[in-house]
Amino acid sequence: MNGKQTNKVKGKEALSILLKAIRFSASTKSKASIAVSIAGFAAAFLPTLVSGSLKNFSNLVQRSFGSGKEALPALFLSLAILSGFYILQLVYNSLRSYYTQADTVRIRLYIKEKIIRHTCTVRYKYLDNADDFRQRIRFAEGEAGYKVAESMGSVIGLLQYLITFVSIVAALSSVSVWIVLILFITCIPAVILAYLQNDEEYRGKTKWIWEFERSLEYYKEMNMPYVQNDVRFFRIIDHMMVLWREAKDIYLDKKTKLTQKHVRYNSVADLLRNSVYIVILLLTARRIFADPSIGIGSFMLVFTLASQFQETTAKILIGAVQFAGNVSYMKDFFDLDKLEHEGIDPNAEPYEKYDISMDGVSFTYPETDREVLKNISVRIKQGEKIAIVGENGSGKTTFINLLCGIYAPTQGEIRIGDHDLYEDLSRSRRTISAVFQEFGKYETSIRGNIAVSDPVKEPIDQTLVEITKQLDAYDFIAKQPRGFDEAVGTLSEKGNNLSGGQWQKIAIARGAFRDKANIMVLDEPTAALDPMAEANLYDNFKKLTGDRTTILISHRLGITRLVDRILVFDEGRIVEDGSHAELMAGNGLYAKMYNAQAQWYK
Repeated sequence: MNGKQTNKVKGKEALSILLKAIRFSASTKSKASIAVSIAGFAAAFLPTLVSGSLKNFSNLVQRSFGSGKEALPALFLSLAILSGFYILQLVYNSLRSYYTQADTVRIRLYIKEKIIRHTCTVRYKYLDNADDFRQRIRFAEGEAGYKVAESMGSVIGLLQYLITFVSIVAALSSVSVWIVLILFITCIPAVILAYLQNDEEYRGKTKWIWEFERSLEYYKEMNMPYVQNDVRFFRIIDHMMVLWREAKDIYLDKKTKLTQKHVRYNSVADLLRNSVYIVILLLTARRIFADPSIGIGSFMLVFTLASQFQETTAKILIGAVQFAGNVSYMKDFFDLDKLEHEGIDPNAEPYEKYDISMDGVSFTYPETDREVLKNISVRIKQGEKIAIVGENGSGKTTFINLLCGIYAPTQGEIRIGDHDLYEDLSRSRRTISAVFQEFGKYETSIRGNIAVSDPVKEPIDQTLVEITKQLDAYDFIAKQPRGFDEAVGTLSEKGNNLSGGQWQKIAIARGAFRDKANIMVLDEPTAALDPMAEANLYDNFKKLTGDRTTILISHRLGITRLVDRILVFDEGRIVEDGSHAELMAGNGLYAKMYNAQAQWYK
């Protein structure tokens, strides 16, 4: 976490955060849970009512000695009232416990939903960890999110405890004001400790605890099959376990020292608080001996309410301190709303004019100093087929990412037709259909994997058959037990995952399905295809792309003979621009790359 997360929050900002947290928390609770919380204001009087009833019952028992059966009706009525209040207290506590657990589940799901929405709508630069985004998301999903969601319960709980506190103070003061003062004073050390521990815990969780949790995320990667190949073949496990033990030992050492420190201090505070309990009972006994008229019931009242007073006072003071301390967590959570988010309009219509122009476009990735694209200026007419080639790291994929609005240029302008690309990002993206090199593999049916690119369009079999036949994908789909409706993916019921080449065909079909998009972007569309499937894609290329403007990146230069123009990238610049024949005649970088690949097939 960066240093900003440890700043204290004060004044109006703290109040604003608390109000946001209460609204957020209210949205996670069910109506029944809210009703139980409201009923808690009445239940706050139950501890005093139970103790008061016990006092009356004890006094009646004391006075009934020698009275015979005449005292029985009053005794039974007093006992019934005492039992009724006690049962009500048990019922309420059971309901509160149940709905607290139920709300915990709702809170976790609600926070997860909010985190997913943030991750999927912020500017893409944050996914590259601009402004410590990854750390902030993990922290918000864990500690910060729960602190926010607990805020409503904390506020309601504090108000209810305050009612209980006032009623207990009134009851104990009827015996002796000194009892109240002594009990209150002995609660103060526990409150001070709670404040210090809360602050220390926050600093720990935003520093060394977070560092250890980040290590855990790294070691989780060891479970992935693609990592296990290296781990097993090169016997890396011994080296990894050494690093793991070092990280674990550092964490355990700090955690143990912190826990021991808190246990020692809390033990002293608890000893002070509990030892005074004996003093209180002796004061009460002395008062009864001095004035027997107050009855044995007063002793029972103090006996039951003294511990209740300590517990309630501690909860109010400690709860208030912790609640104030939690504002820092809440700020971390709500600060995610201040990040730059993309506007999303699912009903956006594509632009009618879709020629593309870039003027003086340069780009540097967030948190780096290296300029990946340098003063790019290019025009692409409607319907043109463009290939982008170049060595790794030359800027090809970055060019595509800017065109798709994933990143914004550091300098320069990108236009689609008469509109700036970022004027209406929803319309710009609706004009484009893209198949990225790292494409999604969704845990759903084959139909759902293809149709996800255009939720408005109905994925009828006729359309899907036509598209998948052009990609030589229909045969393997038809062999599935349920055809297009067969669930695929690693989490599918049958574990029916597809091969890399099959997934790539599905991804290309997904791009082709979005037929309202007049620009089609293909980033390494043949990377996972076998030679026969690649040749089939070449044969159906024009049919698949139709009249759409098509921009493709490929390391396999055989496909460049099918396009109108080729843009050759080198170190972030377009160094050549022309048809295959023109560039071969120029005998420049493209010709060198093409001839090098041609040697493979001789």
